[in-house]
Amino acid sequence: MKKRYIFLSVFLFIFGVFFYQLTGGTAKDVPNYNSVYNESFNPREFIKSARSGDLNKVKFHIEKNIDPNVTDSDGRTALLGAVIEKQFEVVDYLLLSKADPNKKDNYEQSPLKTAMEINDKKLIELLQRNGAIE
Repeated sequence: MKKRYIFLSVFLFIFGVFFYQLTGGTAKDVPNYNSVYNESFNPREFIKSARSGDLNKVKFHIEKNIDPNVTDSDGRTALLGAVIEKQFEVVDYLLLSKADPNKKDNYEQSPLKTAMEINDKKLIELLQRNGAIE
């Protein structure tokens, strides 16, 4: 009976070491959502600010090092949201902040495709100047 427990303990230890190596670290290596974001600084607020054209809030998030390509649950970025709502100044700022002009959402919608669908020549030109391709 003791041999079984010893064997099981050794097996679980080896499995644990293997799993640790496979995942590349511990839970401490994963950033805690709550230590990074709060009610006023989070991806949802960032994307909402871009859609509404609130350039000051968008700048606040970028200056706090939010990833300009962060997405919502539908895969939409702040850039795509700003294009949808024709927020030219926000689009320009996001592109200057290294937002990816070719990132598509979960429905294969890109900022350039959206600008073409709404037939906004100013946005189309701006996106293409910054590397957007369809």
